Amino acid sequence: MLGSMWSRGAAGLALLAGAAGAQAQSNNFIGLGVGVVPVYEGSREYRAVPRPLINYSSGPFFISPRAGLPALGLRTNLATDLEGGIFLGMDLGRDSDDADRTKGMRDIDFHASYGAYIEWTPGRYSLGAAYRQAAKSGYGGTLELRASYAVLQTERQQLRLGVSTHWANSDAMQTWFGVSARDAARSREGLPQYSASSGFKSAAVAASWNYSLTKDWNLMSTVGVNTVLGDARDSPLNERKANVFGSVGVAYRF
Repeated sequence: MLGSMWSRGAAGLALLAGAAGAQAQSNNFIGLGVGVVPVYEGSREYRAVPRPLINYSSGPFFISPRAGLPALGLRTNLATDLEGGIFLGMDLGRDSDDADRTKGMRDIDFHASYGAYIEWTPGRYSLGAAYRQAAKSGYGGTLELRASYAVLQTERQQLRLGVSTHWANSDAMQTWFGVSARDAARSREGLPQYSASSGFKSAAVAASWNYSLTKDWNLMSTVGVNTVLGDARDSPLNERKANVFGSVGVAYRF
């Protein structure tokens, strides 16, 4: 049951993880929140799902959320305020019965992924790029570009505004937004066959607010809007051009 809950919020959790990553947190923390997210990008249906809050680093080793689940990685300082690294994580899937629009279609399996990133954090700014490759054959890879700025930063709170976009190769686009001949034949919604090509699949704006409740406990929240682009927008799976998403949670700093 828990696995189904995770899969139903796969796209939204990835958005929330991206927003959290833009905060460039330096503290170690662990906690749990709840997110309200679309079942998949472009879906008209929403789910409330648990959201893990974790950030840990020791020397070059780190654990942080990527695509909705904690990922392990190694990082190094390339120059002043410039960091790069590699990571290994897991990606959430999508069950065919997660939404009315996908019923009868193939499932997208829970799978491992790996990638690399680079992040530049001069002062209140954060600019980053990350490539993520699915370890499962045929699921493809995505490139994320993001930028954010801390418009408010005090000892007790931080408000950060950010923008991001995702480019997906043809395998990734077809996995999430394509409709194969088999899918079209089995679709309960009567979806037509559709081939999705590589390109920018989405863009988002988000605001993240962190507030220190006490010396050890933080309130963490995120709200944003994501819109699908290119072949993702033209896909017969797409029901909405834009989705809102948000979360709130509490984390313990250590």
